[in-house]
Amino acid sequence: MLRALTGDRGGPSQGELRLRRRVAAVDELLFAEIAERRADPRLDRRDDVLSVLLLARDEDGEGMADAEIRDELMTLLLAGHETTATGPAWAFERLLRHPGVRRVLEAELAEGSTEYLDAVAREALRLRPVVPNVGRVLAEPWPVGGHRLPAGTIVAPSIWLTHRRAGVYPAPRSFRPDRFLGHPPDTYAWLPFGGGSRRCLGASFALMEMRGVIRTVLERVNLEPVGRSEKVARRAITLVPSRGARVVRRRRPSAEGGRRGVDREEGTPQSRPRVPAR
Repeated sequence: MLRALTGDRGGPSQGELRLRRRVAAVDELLFAEIAERRADPRLDRRDDVLSVLLLARDEDGEGMADAEIRDELMTLLLAGHETTATGPAWAFERLLRHPGVRRVLEAELAEGSTEYLDAVAREALRLRPVVPNVGRVLAEPWPVGGHRLPAGTIVAPSIWLTHRRAGVYPAPRSFRPDRFLGHPPDTYAWLPFGGGSRRCLGASFALMEMRGVIRTVLERVNLEPVGRSEKVARRAITLVPSRGARVVRRRRPSAEGGRRGVDREEGTPQSRPRVPAR
């Protein structure tokens, strides 16, 4: 993987050497932890993630090698935290700048419905995906755009561009949760968690967390956005709000207004009944 990321330029750069040293240091820590846990006489009675991975067996009764366990642990350490935090941050950044959408959401949450909450979460991930693309290695030759790519080629479908196809999502730059009401996301057009057999295993859990955070915050505090809409900034492999989704907490008023509001991007009334945009 390091070779794929850095290329073959006749020798590693200083940055690549630093990366390799840091990876080696992390590997040393993880392999020591794996060895210690394998030797634990109480392993079969433990239920933590590392123990579950060590106890896992495939259809032939074989367990995972230390290197495979290490890869799983690195995925949990690096891919399950910042991404999960960035999703709700973008949801609030968009939601707070669309008061009509927010009023509809709060009214429906007060009635005990979560259908619109789910649509808000999905629309936030469509409009502001946490990662811009998803990488895959071709297992066999594949024709793409008049070219035949050989097996072993790394391809990276663009999540960002797919989510902005006007033929799939009318007014693709607008924040319109209604487009997902009564219409589950298309498997090949909604890709915040990737797709296929390598789709993120934590997708359902991440969505549950996102819905839970949005609902809890809206029920407990009244937030207002700071300044203008935030631009998309790159942080490592993730796309984050440029100013960290800054908000101001206000005292919650005694009563909320009606359901009706205006979408600031499109000037479109957001009210019931809603007609899905897809």
